[in-house]
Amino acid sequence: MAVKEFNCNKLKRTFWPFTLKDKVGENGEILEKGKKIVVRMPQKQVFEAIKDLEEMDEENAKIEDTDSIYRLLAAVLNNNMGKVPVKAEDVEDYDIEECTAILKAYMEFVDELKTDPN
Repeated sequence: MAVKEFNCNKLKRTFWPFTLKDKVGENGEILEKGKKIVVRMPQKQVFEAIKDLEEMDEENAKIEDTDSIYRLLAAVLNNNMGKVPVKAEDVEDYDIEECTAILKAYMEFVDELKTDPN
């Protein structure tokens, strides 16, 4: 039986194209167009942020628990190919509906792995 070499550098990767929210001034003018980034599949820091969020008690949620959502969103978006830094402060102007929609779309992207036969 021959041993077949496995090379991590030749793995087929899946990516999620994402456009950050435009920065808008007080008068509604666009100050900076949202950067386009390419998000990778989750890595350790993303899984840790997901774990923190899963441990949150929704019935007795505190402001610190809301911060967990923003930390998770930042961890997801910071895990991008261009190494564009995205911090929790960068996404603080996203409302909770936007955060929820983004995280839901990201989880659908991650779940594609389960359904992909290759």
